[in-house]
Amino acid sequence: MVAQNIFPKGKEFIETFDFSDIASGLGFEIYWGIGIRNTSGLDTQLTPFLPVVRTVAPDAEESQQTGAGTTTVNFDTSTFNLPRTAKGTAYVNFKSKQTSGNAVSIKAQIAIVHADLTATNISAEFENNQFGTTAVFITDLLALPLTQTTIKKGEKLRLIMKIVVDATGGDGMLAHSHADELKLFMPFRIES
Repeated sequence: MVAQNIFPKGKEFIETFDFSDIASGLGFEIYWGIGIRNTSGLDTQLTPFLPVVRTVAPDAEESQQTGAGTTTVNFDTSTFNLPRTAKGTAYVNFKSKQTSGNAVSIKAQIAIVHADLTATNISAEFENNQFGTTAVFITDLLALPLTQTTIKKGEKLRLIMKIVVDATGGDGMLAHSHADELKLFMPFRIES
């Protein structure tokens, strides 16, 4: 006689959610925006875990805009191996610094990078202005309402950060080298 049901069915797995996730139908994932030095320069990534990095200088990996203009920094996840649906409002927590008063703003937006490397924005671009604080890093938060979008297998999530210095000049910096300097709280729909 052959034993039956020795192994569970192939697609069974365990999911754990807290009550607020179940009530809202959304689960938040945290991603860290990090800069990693390699042979070709600075590589920025959006990762679901925070690697421990030895840093000698406290300002080792910053993105910077010097003088009037805009610097855009893209933080991408690795490709998703399962589809998921982005829904709700994402939050970006970041640290930035300016060298002259009222000259710098930080803009953020979220996009999906498709397998063919084209990108589709799933949030509007939101802006935060620095007000008068110079030469020190300040921590700020932007809320990014999302268009409900399914991220397919093989696609990536992208956080677009812009450092904008107005015509009055100065320097603007966005930090992404240490723990908690750049975090994305990304809501995904809980599938039943």
